[in-house]
Amino acid sequence: MTGKTREEHAANLDLRHQDFNDNDFLYDVYEVMRRDTPFSHTDTPFLSATPGGAWVANRYAECYKILQDWEHFSSNPTPEASEQLVGDLVITLDPPRQQQFRKVLNPYFSPARMKALTPRIRDETDRLIDDFVDRGSGDLAQVAWRQPGIVFFKYLFGLPIEDVPLCTELTDTALNGDTEDARMAAWGGLYQHLHEAITARTTQPSQDDMIDVLLNTEIDGEKLQFGDIVGNAMLLVQAGLETTASAMSFAFHYLATHADERDRLIENPELLPRAIEEFLRYSGSIHGIPRTVTQHVELSGHTFCPGDSVIVNYASANRDGKQFPDPDRCILDRKSNRHLGFGAGVHRCLGSNLARLEFQIGVEQVLSRMPDFHLAADEDAVFHGNSVTRGFRCIPVTFTPGARSA
Repeated sequence: MTGKTREEHAANLDLRHQDFNDNDFLYDVYEVMRRDTPFSHTDTPFLSATPGGAWVANRYAECYKILQDWEHFSSNPTPEASEQLVGDLVITLDPPRQQQFRKVLNPYFSPARMKALTPRIRDETDRLIDDFVDRGSGDLAQVAWRQPGIVFFKYLFGLPIEDVPLCTELTDTALNGDTEDARMAAWGGLYQHLHEAITARTTQPSQDDMIDVLLNTEIDGEKLQFGDIVGNAMLLVQAGLETTASAMSFAFHYLATHADERDRLIENPELLPRAIEEFLRYSGSIHGIPRTVTQHVELSGHTFCPGDSVIVNYASANRDGKQFPDPDRCILDRKSNRHLGFGAGVHRCLGSNLARLEFQIGVEQVLSRMPDFHLAADEDAVFHGNSVTRGFRCIPVTFTPGARSA
């Protein structure tokens, strides 16, 4: 039984409301929002500190146009939101500085780098599965939440994988904690931990990883301030851990509860790339990215004023029936799928190649090594939904025991 009606929530969206631990109910609210208006207003913005609240873009067409139009809808935060951020972050920059920053990081997400990483990601995934595969039961959320962190820390950041559980916990609390005090304390803890780790790296030999690049690169002839290095490391950790893990957890839960679809992917592995794209569309692990209006602009009959905060709701856009036929069904062989799971425009996700690779290998290895997995009868899956990112924290499964990989 929910506390508010769909219409009440649609009139003033607050993603942290307890009602939204019910994922189906949230998408019912989004349906009302898309039906009623392209832009809803909220007094409880979940990604903006603007006193006047924020506009929420509900439909695919408007979300896509905003993401493409960085000149009117800037990634620079509002003054109030700037006070909560640390450093000159690539996600809060616009061209040309944003393009210079991305150029520095792009090689670490290139197709060639992904090809080299493929066997390593497979090995890391197998090690996680080895923890329980011979028992015939385990928690697939542990694979979803640990694999991206291990890959990121070990092969891109050059930081100890022993740091992964702490950084994952801090990142998750910073985004999804129950109170603002808890979220801010977690951000502070993550900043302090990475500050100390990166400080230690300044006296160590070069490792040709992203930390070295951030420490040594020059943009416009100047090295980055140390606070900017730590801030961007925080951003990359958050993006590299939370979003991929959430999306992968949805896929594992879906396949554990839809045996026919699980078996279909096993019998037709060529469908897996399309299935990954559909999981990214359907799962909605990200529910809002903020933009700040820089000058008067009209879009779909609505006039935005300078300083307005706009939340681009990827998840709602990805369930828009005008773009995706039968949008509330997970159709694993969906052919036309220009989802916004990685955004669009100049700020399209820098790590999309890595996220896709981690996601696909994670699903491949689980299907290969425990092909009859299904939800355990005596335990409940745990879903955390009333937040900006959403996913399963526990997915207990049982299956026919298998052999360890080594």
